[in-house]
Amino acid sequence: MSEPVRIRQLASVDAIAARDLRLEGLRLEPQHFGSSWEEEAPHPLAWWESRLNGSARWLGAEVDGGLVGLTVVSLNPRMKLSHNGEIGAVYVSERFRRRGIASSLMQSAMEYLKNRALFATLTVNAKNESARRLYERWGFVVCGQLERELMIDGVFYDELLMRARI
Repeated sequence: MSEPVRIRQLASVDAIAARDLRLEGLRLEPQHFGSSWEEEAPHPLAWWESRLNGSARWLGAEVDGGLVGLTVVSLNPRMKLSHNGEIGAVYVSERFRRRGIASSLMQSAMEYLKNRALFATLTVNAKNESARRLYERWGFVVCGQLERELMIDGVFYDELLMRARI
């Protein structure tokens, strides 16, 4: 039987666990993130604490008290765009995948945006079929393709822009 998953908002006290999980994702699957391990790894713990206390809401998935997944959800701060939310950095540690954790993170992100935004946007690697299917289950549809959006070690990756009505 699998352990129960708890989704909660992360705070500065979670900075070490959030940093470690985020850097794991950037290191193991760089093609799925706009940031790189090389950019984020050198930052001091205070930088990570500041990110967790910022305007974006970091949601973490815990199993047996350990952080195994995360996502970041934010609202556009600009007045004319304030009805738009964004979901990013969805990552679940490999050994905890295929247990519905990413879906639980998406549910929490969408619930947060429910009374705060009309739309949510995200981007996904065009070849990441499993993530695309997950997002489609939450009502996201492809509304554009960003050709050669990421370049990693000289290899280009397209990103799909997806949007959902909340």
